[in-house]
Amino acid sequence: MTDKKETPTIIIDDKPEQKQFENLKEKLRYQQAVRENSRKIDHKQVRLNIQTDALPSKTFFIMNALAAIIAAYGLLSDSTAVVIGAMLVAMMLGPISGISLALIDSRWILFRTALQTLVLGILMIYGIGFLLGILYPNISITNEILARTHPNSLDLMIALAGGAAGAFASVSPRLSVAVVGVAVATALVPPLVASGILLSRAEFRLSANAFLLTFTNIIAIQVSSAMVLWIAGFRRGSNEEVSSKYLEFIKRNGVSLVILLTLAIYLSFNLFYTVHNELYKSKITDQLSQTLNNETNIIDTVEFDPHPNFTLARVFIRGVTPPSTQQIDELNRTLDADRNGHPTYVQIRFIPIQILQTQPTKIVPLNPITTEQPTIKILKQQDPS
Repeated sequence: MTDKKETPTIIIDDKPEQKQFENLKEKLRYQQAVRENSRKIDHKQVRLNIQTDALPSKTFFIMNALAAIIAAYGLLSDSTAVVIGAMLVAMMLGPISGISLALIDSRWILFRTALQTLVLGILMIYGIGFLLGILYPNISITNEILARTHPNSLDLMIALAGGAAGAFASVSPRLSVAVVGVAVATALVPPLVASGILLSRAEFRLSANAFLLTFTNIIAIQVSSAMVLWIAGFRRGSNEEVSSKYLEFIKRNGVSLVILLTLAIYLSFNLFYTVHNELYKSKITDQLSQTLNNETNIIDTVEFDPHPNFTLARVFIRGVTPPSTQQIDELNRTLDADRNGHPTYVQIRFIPIQILQTQPTKIVPLNPITTEQPTIKILKQQDPS
């Protein structure tokens, strides 16, 4: 006898019947996946879910309060990542979806409940932004805050797409509405908090612009959500009303559509103004650079200060030789007019610098074009001994 253990061996008989069996199982799996993907919408359950999310619950207020606090600190610290991260706990989509469902279903009790929840949530988030703005008065207005004070038609299109995505996720049995709700809340909570912070700094115009962005997003999300729900078959009423495809939808969402159209026109003008203004600033900056930049001088920044009858281009230059008055007069005559047709004048704020080097200028040329000698200090090499 040998002590060697025998290893069992499995022999698979690769017969044609085995391949047919495997193919049949693969077809069954595919058909199962198709059935799972084509499950019909459970209208009753979706209505229940939307109505539940529209209630003014403790969870709604706690999560949105935390989202507002995180977003406020992200805005004050000028951190995009923190602002986006705050949206992971926000729950602002629920009451807006509730308003959309109430309008297309003609359920006025649900409408009043969802509207009350939305208004209370807005007041709470706005108040948190206002209080934190008062607590930190020495922190300057950051770029993250200013980015939400220039609403235009592009923001409107983003909100329309976000609202449609949120509504589609709420009716789809295979998608999570929480994930899409994050993207929707991103368009609501940060501008609302930014408006509160700006109001605490008495920046009334900027605060109003940020709140306008929030209001625009709410209307756009509500209209696109209602459209998706209507297409998905969420409608109640008489047979004639239910069978109507477009007229009844317009009738039930008439106020929202009028507000949306008004906002679209106004925000389109805002976008046109923003693009035109940026083109004007870019062209003036290029003209200034061609004239004032040289071997020893360079433009640091250019600020534009509009006045009733002219626009002042405040130019900060670092260099050795300040520009001459003849150059400034020439720029005042040749610079393009602003968007109102008023002249553009130049104001130079020159910051002198001193060039230090260890080699003479004939080895390291600084300004071979001009004949004027800049202020240069040549340092002597220290004796190693």
